[in-house]
Amino acid sequence: MSINSALNITNQDHKGESPRVGLYERRAAKGSVDNQNEDQGANPASAEAETKASKEPRAGHVPLRVVVVARMLGASLDNKLAEGCASDTSLLLATRAQLIVSLAKRRALAKNWLALLVQAREPAGFLNPLVPLVRNRIIAAQTQIQALADALLAPMPTSRGVAMASSLLWDGSGPIYNSACAVDLGSTLREVIARLDPVAA
Repeated sequence: MSINSALNITNQDHKGESPRVGLYERRAAKGSVDNQNEDQGANPASAEAETKASKEPRAGHVPLRVVVVARMLGASLDNKLAEGCASDTSLLLATRAQLIVSLAKRRALAKNWLALLVQAREPAGFLNPLVPLVRNRIIAAQTQIQALADALLAPMPTSRGVAMASSLLWDGSGPIYNSACAVDLGSTLREVIARLDPVAA
């Protein structure tokens, strides 16, 4: 399934939900007017706040098929989030962002980074020949990798930072697996750590 197909699914979901939201808004507005007519001493600011609250989207209502697509297109969506695409630009990206910042996902990602460090220190014969590692780069970035693992487990990390950590780990053309890649692994890891911090980011 392509990104465009997935986005079409989310657009259909939004279209299907619009009439219900509009009806809810009209009922809320009508109720607000009726209350004001019954009580001449009502606070206008309070009525306005209630009307604004009625327009807020309902959280937690994500169709199952959107969740499935967000998992299927995980790498592609992670790359978009890592590049700085705002998660609120589509339901699909928002769903993916929620999935990757879950504690279970972040624990697994931190564990994979630490496992990479262990693999890099293993004798060459133990390494999978199909997945060559640039061992000297990984070992040299040990401090940053350990700091990244800690940052992934910190409270409230940004979805962009988590996506960057995931994309970097699985990028076959990146500095971890490609010796010809000129990207400095240590500097990149420090940038990812900074992006994980909701205050610094």
